[in-house]
Amino acid sequence: MYESHFQLSPRPFGDTVDPSAYVSLPSRDAALRRLRYGLEGGPGPVVAFGPSGAGKTLLANALARELGGAVVQVAFPAMPAAELMAFLADELAAPGDPAPGLAGSIRRIRGVLASAASRGERPLLIVDEAHLIEDPATFEALRLLLNFASAGSPDLSMLFVGDPELLLRMPVSLVDRLAAKCLIGPLSEAESADYVLGRLARAGARVPLFPKDALRSLHRAADGLPRRLNRLADLALLIAYARDREEPDAESVSLAAREAAFEHAA
Repeated sequence: MYESHFQLSPRPFGDTVDPSAYVSLPSRDAALRRLRYGLEGGPGPVVAFGPSGAGKTLLANALARELGGAVVQVAFPAMPAAELMAFLADELAAPGDPAPGLAGSIRRIRGVLASAASRGERPLLIVDEAHLIEDPATFEALRLLLNFASAGSPDLSMLFVGDPELLLRMPVSLVDRLAAKCLIGPLSEAESADYVLGRLARAGARVPLFPKDALRSLHRAADGLPRRLNRLADLALLIAYARDREEPDAESVSLAAREAAFEHAA
């Protein structure tokens, strides 16, 4: 609605997990390097954990794009082990007719991983919302996949993404094998400003649009969380457009924060 008013294309603050929306920031770039090192050099899985709205899924997708190769993403992992293994076997495009039961799915997965390893490939499994897994058998089945190792290291890279409680839910047998764990926390005030301006620049903004005091207000209202920054910046632009302003000022951000708080309470 406001895009033409501010000469933007596309909408800059759509809440997306597309890696093209990734904005390079010191804390996020450091997390990418840490997780990539764990995946490429470690013998076990890696974990990206942090509060809801911190941009963990976007970071995981940016990492997958950086690594290249085959990626399987599980968005709802809270399913029985047998169902999860059957899902993974299908997603990995394992050849042959599906065999019944957990053992049949694991055999299919082992076959496709061995085939990939023979070609020098190592698929990446992203287990998103992993804190929702309650059944220890599901974690155990994922751990056992790491035993498929054709050349010393596992044939499958594994990235767990979730809220901080994930580390409490993980069994010790899996925690002991972690190659890296990385906290994805809120952005600093400077990073919040760079994030907002970066998203605007991707949408074709020729000027910053948000003045410095408005950027400070955005950071405080959003607690430095990218998902909230997206929502508040989007609302502030809409409010400024409705009031026929050239830019969203601190007052626009304040009104946006009040509206967002009302929506949350409702």
